[in-house]
Order: sequence, then structure tokens, then C-alpha cells
Amino acid sequence: MVMNMRRWVILVWMMAGLQVLSAGQNPAPQNPPAQSPGNDSAGDRTAPAAPLSAIAGMQPEGGVEDSGSDTPQIPSLLGGKGISSAFLSEIGRSNYLRGGVSVGAAYDDNPLLLSSGGGNTGVSIFPNLSIEQSTSRTRWTLGYVGGVTINDNKMLKSQNQGSHNFNFDSQYRLSSHVNLRVAEKFSMVTGFFDGGNGAGVIGSGGPNASLLTPLATQRSSLTTVGTSYHFALNDLIGASGSFYDLHFTNVPTGAQQLTDSQTASGSAFWLHRIFRGDWGGVSYGFQRITFNPNGETRTHNFLVVNTLSLSKRVTLTGFIGPQYVENRFAPGGTPFQSSDLSIAGGAEGGWADQRTSVSTGYSRSISDGGGVLGSVRLQAVHANFRRELVPGWAAAVTASHGTSESLTPFQGSSSSARLTSAGISVERNVGKSIGLRMGYTHDFQQQIGLTGLAADAHRNRFFATLSYQWAKPLGM
Repeated sequence: MVMNMRRWVILVWMMAGLQVLSAGQNPAPQNPPAQSPGNDSAGDRTAPAAPLSAIAGMQPEGGVEDSGSDTPQIPSLLGGKGISSAFLSEIGRSNYLRGGVSVGAAYDDNPLLLSSGGGNTGVSIFPNLSIEQSTSRTRWTLGYVGGVTINDNKMLKSQNQGSHNFNFDSQYRLSSHVNLRVAEKFSMVTGFFDGGNGAGVIGSGGPNASLLTPLATQRSSLTTVGTSYHFALNDLIGASGSFYDLHFTNVPTGAQQLTDSQTASGSAFWLHRIFRGDWGGVSYGFQRITFNPNGETRTHNFLVVNTLSLSKRVTLTGFIGPQYVENRFAPGGTPFQSSDLSIAGGAEGGWADQRTSVSTGYSRSISDGGGVLGSVRLQAVHANFRRELVPGWAAAVTASHGTSESLTPFQGSSSSARLTSAGISVERNVGKSIGLRMGYTHDFQQQIGLTGLAADAHRNRFFATLSYQWAKPLGM
């Protein structure tokens, strides 16, 4: 807790200091735009309707990076934001204070991931508040969602407690050639509020979304810092680091006991523009995963990287190269060591217009075990499709498959898990304030060599959320 508090203090002071620095470097406009009569105050402006995907009060993470046409979009592997499922009409630069409340219900027919057991219906209420600001040199968002979920299953009464999600993401143009990104995401959740299913192609050090866990309280934090320097017309260098901390508490009796883990990673890269919109280069990455009891995995990789932006609508990224892995583990006090040299790689692509977005990807990398395994070799593929059917109505379809193979004899035996997920949802916005979202997801997880969990675990979830949102313009 002390380490978390120190990290938050550092982030807040960094944000404040960089905000002052960038404000001092922003030149005053030479010719301010003329104001229309009766519209000379920020309060007279009409706030835009909330994006369809912002039912829970958190804006989509799809804001494009603060980079011009002469610089590439930094892949998530190298500390960038990656590809989003947001429509182009949902991405904008504005200064707003937003707030609201969401009320929802979800039914899960197998919350403990057992071969037999009762279902659970949870009812939730989540107030939320967020602020976003953009200037010529900065762009940052700060949001909080908190609330409580009540479960009707007697075995899960201990899970009737608050959930919290805090998200901060900032981008700073320190000079005409240097960019800095600082981001922090903290969550303490139980149940459906933990954010859906599916494996995505994520940057090094992020969470493993290809493993299901029994319903328990999960506390996690992900800190990311990255910088890039455009030192020549066609050359860019950069570095990034991240730290992911995962803890579980209140695990129900009879369910699989879950393990905590920490993942620290860093990377450095060089990109060269091959032609307009196409940047290729190399990167080096290091990762250290620690987990209980007394387990540790270290990785080193050298990758060839390519990122291609054909326009604001189409983005493609890919990486491939050798990866060296060292494992150290002491189950029951007996030391175990191993090493391996293999290939890491992946590709991700996205397309979006005003009413449609499509993204898909594949990755092969080392990841944490999501609380179920120690550290794993993860292969994951995913696809997402979103479409605005008519004004105010949108539908989304998601599908993913992930295989996590243990690198250590966790819990006394070699083990692996395969997760296949599919889901569909419908979103409805009524005006600028009222939103409704309904959906269904199906998960099928196969476990080999794991104790406490069924060999095959099926899970069906139905959910509905009604939200009220407001927005107030800030500043000029």
C-alpha cells in the first residue's frame, strides 16, 4: 500500500509539473476566433453526445496518439496505446468534465468455474466522474468509477463489497521532437465489473486476458511510462517501461486458490521511415515475472518491428524475433531451473470509419498466469467488430482464443489452459444523457494438470446496464 501511495504521488506531481511546463510553452493565439453574439462563454456550448461505448462512464481508450503525419503511431508493444475499437466519430479533442451513474444487472451460470454449482445474479450501481483536457502540447484524461455489487448466491455473500476503477492517461509534447506518455490504471473489482472477456494483442507487461478465474476480489495496477525522440527526418528512437501488480482476496471456499504476481518490463526501440506511413525498425525488451511461491521468469527479446498507417482509418503493426527465457522456481523448497530459446511474434490490424470499426490480431509471447498459473507461454488471437446500425444504436461482436502453457511445474505438475470466448452486445444512446447496453458472452475453458478446477469449465453471462451521463465544457 505504501508503494502504491508513493507511485500515485509521483504521478500527480509529474502531471502537475508537465502541465505547467507545457502551458508556458503554448503560444497565445495571434488572431482569436470571433465569438458569436450570445455564445461568448464556455457554458453556452453544447456538449457532444457521449460515445456509444461509454456506458460505464469511462471514455473509450481509442483516442489517437498525439502525433502528426510525420511520426508513426507507437505500437502497444513499445509503450503506445495500440489499436482501438472506437469509431472515428467517437474520437475528438475537447475539454470536458463528465459524470453520471450506471445501474446494471448480470447473471453468471458458473461463477466458481466448477463442474456443478449454482448460478449468481449480481446487481450493481456505479457512479462515475472523469475529466479530459487537450492543448497544443498536452492531452490527458482522468476518470474514476466506483460502486457496489450485491450477489444473490449465498456462497458469494462475502463478495458484496465495493469496486473501484481509476484510470489516468496523458501525452505530452515536451518539444517539437520529444513526446512523453504517462499512464496508470488501478482497479479493485469483483465479478462482472472487471471488464468482459477476450484476449487481445497487448504490450509487454500487460495482464493475461486468456484465463478465467473463479469469482474473487481482484486488485491490480498497471503503470506505463514511455518516451520517443524524433531525432531525424526519417528516424525515431524511444524507450518505455511498465509495472503490473496483481492480487487476489476473498476466494470462495472450494474454488481454486489463486496466486499473486508482479510483472516489470522495459523496452528500447529504433524506427526508420521506409516510406510515408510505413515505419520499420528493431527493439530490445526485458521482462521479469515473479509469483508465489518463490517463482520467477525472466525474458530477453530482440524483435523486428513494423507499423503501417495508411490513413486515420487503417493501422497495421507486426513484430517477430528470438526470445530467451529463464525460469526459477522452488516448489516445496526444491529448486527448479530451466531456460529456453524460442520465437516471439505477433500482428495486429485495425480499420475504422464514422460508423464501423474492425480490429484483429495474433500474438505469441511470455505472460503472467492470471492467478491460475505461474508464468506461461501465451498464444492468443482475437477479433472485434462494432457497427452503428442507425443513429443512436450500435452492435458489437467479439471472439477470441488463447492458449496458456505453464513454463514452471506450478502446483506440482505441468499444466495449461485454453480459453475460447465469444460475445455480442447492443448499445443504445437516447439523446446526450441516457444509455442502455445489453449483451451475452459464452466462455469455454479447458484445463490440463490443474487441481481444484473442473477439467472443462463453461460459463454463460447475460448483462444489462442503464446509465445517465452529463458533460460540462471546460475552459476556452
